[in-house]
Amino acid sequence: MNKILTFSDQDLLESLEQQTHEQVEEAPFGLVRMSREGIVVAYGKLESYITGISKEYALGKYYFTQIAPCANNRMIAAKFAQPALDEELDYILTYVSEPVKVRLRLLKSPTSRYQYFLVNLKAVA
Repeated sequence: MNKILTFSDQDLLESLEQQTHEQVEEAPFGLVRMSREGIVVAYGKLESYITGISKEYALGKYYFTQIAPCANNRMIAAKFAQPALDEELDYILTYVSEPVKVRLRLLKSPTSRYQYFLVNLKAVA
C-alpha cells in the first residue's frame, strides 16, 4: 500500500487495517496499534519519540496501565469499550514525558482486527 496516511483521513481505519505492523510504525504521526484487548502489537516511531518509550518496551504490554496510565480514564480508555469509535480530541500527555499538548484520534470498528490510539503534535496550537 503506497497511500500516504494523514491524521484526519476519513478512511484511515481501513487503511491502517491493511498495513503490516512495520508499515504502521512508519506513520507520519504517533500511532499505537493494539489488539482488541488493549495489548500493544505495533508502536510507531513518532509515538516513541513523543513519549520516550521504546517500541521494544511497549510491545506486548497492556497500553492503558503499563504504557500510558495517563490515558486510563473516561476520556480515553473507557471509550474503547464502544463497538465503534472514531473520535478526535485535544489532550495533554503526561506520563513519562513533560506535559505535551496533542490532538488524539481514537479508532476502532466492530470488524477491525485492531484498535488505534493516534497522536498528532501538529494539530495543536
